[in-house]
Amino acid sequence: MAESRLTHFLKYVVIDVLLAALISFFLINYVVSAFKVEGDSMRPRLRDQERVLISKLALRQGNLRRFDIVVLYKPDEPDKSLVKRIIGMPGEIIEIRGGEVLVNDKPQKQTFGNDVASARSPSDMKALLIPRGTYFVMGDNRAISFDSRLFGPVPQKYIYGKAFFRYWPPAVMGRIE
Repeated sequence: MAESRLTHFLKYVVIDVLLAALISFFLINYVVSAFKVEGDSMRPRLRDQERVLISKLALRQGNLRRFDIVVLYKPDEPDKSLVKRIIGMPGEIIEIRGGEVLVNDKPQKQTFGNDVASARSPSDMKALLIPRGTYFVMGDNRAISFDSRLFGPVPQKYIYGKAFFRYWPPAVMGRIE
C-alpha cells in the first residue's frame, strides 16, 4: 500500500514538472523573455550589462512603431543579437543631413534620455527608401553604434522582441519608454 502511494505521488510530481516545463517553454518562445544589453550603443537609455524583458507577443500583433526599442539578430552574425531603436518604418525615406535624421524630409525630434548630443549622427547619409517588410534601426549613442547606417534596413523577421521593462540593476528597474 505504501509503495502504491509513493508511485502515485511520483507520478504527479513528474506530471507537474513536465507541465511547468511546457508552460515555461511556451512563455519564453512566444510571449516574453529576458535579454542582457551588451555595450553602450543605447546609452543613456540602456547601459552595458543591464537586463531587460522583451515582448515577443507585440511582434505577432504588428505593434512595431517608430522609436520602439527592439532586439534583433545581428545581420552579419545571426547567432548574435543587438538592441536598437526603430527610426524608419517600411516605405519611408530616411536621410541624415548635418547630423540630423530626416524621415520623409522632416526632421525627427530625438531626445532619448537627457543627452541630445549622442542622438545626433556623426556622419551624413544619402536618402534611402526603406523597403517593405524592413526597418531602419539606430542606437541612441550614434557615435559608437553599429546599426542600419552600416548594415542597412533590417528585415522584420530579424526582429524578435520589443523591450518593455528593465529589471536589472534594481536601482533603475522600471518600464522602458
